[in-house]
Parts: sequence; structure tokens; C-alpha cells
Amino acid sequence: MTQKELLMAIESLPKELQFALANSVVDRLAVEGPPPISEQLKAEFVRREEAFFSAPHKGEAWESVRKELFGK
Repeated sequence: MTQKELLMAIESLPKELQFALANSVVDRLAVEGPPPISEQLKAEFVRREEAFFSAPHKGEAWESVRKELFGK
């Protein structure tokens, strides 16, 4: 069964059963822990951390970024 077919089958279920199924999946995944992080993503985290610590004054506060992105 493809992901699309599975999603279509789930969407055909009553909403309360969809929520119960979603909760069961999330609970099971939470027990297993977070997914592994790719080496590419780890390298990007390191790059950003190094950039921040080399020039922390160049960063922007989250409030400024949020206002720019969301107008709030």
C-alpha cells in the first residue's frame, strides 16, 4: 500500500477514529524517541552555531523576526 493509498483509507474513517489512530501513532513514536538527524543537518547546526558564536551581535531577536514574518 502506498502512502497516498493509506492516507485515503485513513481519511475514509470517522473523524473520532482518525484522531484515535493519530494519537496511537504519536504515542508509539514518542516512546521510540526522536528520529535520527542526518549528517547534513548536523553540519548545518554546527555551521550556524559557529556563525553565532563568532559574531553574536549580528543575530536578531526572535521578536523582530516574528514581527517581520507574521506582522505580530
